[in-house]
Amino acid sequence: MRVACAMKNILLAGCLLLTLGACRKDADTPTPDYADWYALRAPDDRAIEAVAGDIDETLVITTRFKIYQTTDRGKTWQTGDYQQNLGIFGFLARADTLLALTAGTSASSALLDSANYTTYAASPSVFSLDKGLTWKPYRNWERENFKPRVALNRLKASSGTEYSITYRYTPTAPGSDSYYSETVGIKNSVGQRLALPKKHQIESLYFDTKSRLYVAASAARCGTIPNTTFCGEQNGVLYVSKKPLL
Repeated sequence: MRVACAMKNILLAGCLLLTLGACRKDADTPTPDYADWYALRAPDDRAIEAVAGDIDETLVITTRFKIYQTTDRGKTWQTGDYQQNLGIFGFLARADTLLALTAGTSASSALLDSANYTTYAASPSVFSLDKGLTWKPYRNWERENFKPRVALNRLKASSGTEYSITYRYTPTAPGSDSYYSETVGIKNSVGQRLALPKKHQIESLYFDTKSRLYVAASAARCGTIPNTTFCGEQNGVLYVSKKPLL
């Protein structure tokens, strides 16, 4: 009888561990250490589309159809309860409310400002009051010109210096009007270029209140257009500058 009870307790403990594991995703690979950047790995095999928050406190990311929160610099991730089938392109924080923006440049050409080559995320459809864990439907009253909206590829630091994603366009065939688009880095308005440790497709930029730059990107890629592919795993990467960028 004692053996049976012991086995039952072991099984119950095992089930409890499995339940806890389902609520939290642990990073199973070491976080790389770079001179100028912190690097966080997405908990699933998609690019990181956008980010909000602060790496030293609570950080929220989206891989388009899922939202994750970390309070320990990406060592563990909690999955938000976002259940809609709308892809998320950006976040917008208003006081203690975090909005998820579900319209992006692939959804509407109105979200591309061709005059200054700026892409935007817009049209919030859900909001969170606990920094990304629980989400409720949001009634958006600002429908004119897809407002509110946030720029994805072009932002200004607190000093007024502008940082933007740089692109390379390669024709799909000689004389063709269609082309492949790939990101090749980040530049600022005073002529500086920022190099990332590896080659990625960059999705968006973000500044926290401490003027640190966050770069949301795909997994590392190898090769050149049109034969580029992932170098290994497909989990997206988030880079965070270790020093403020002014």
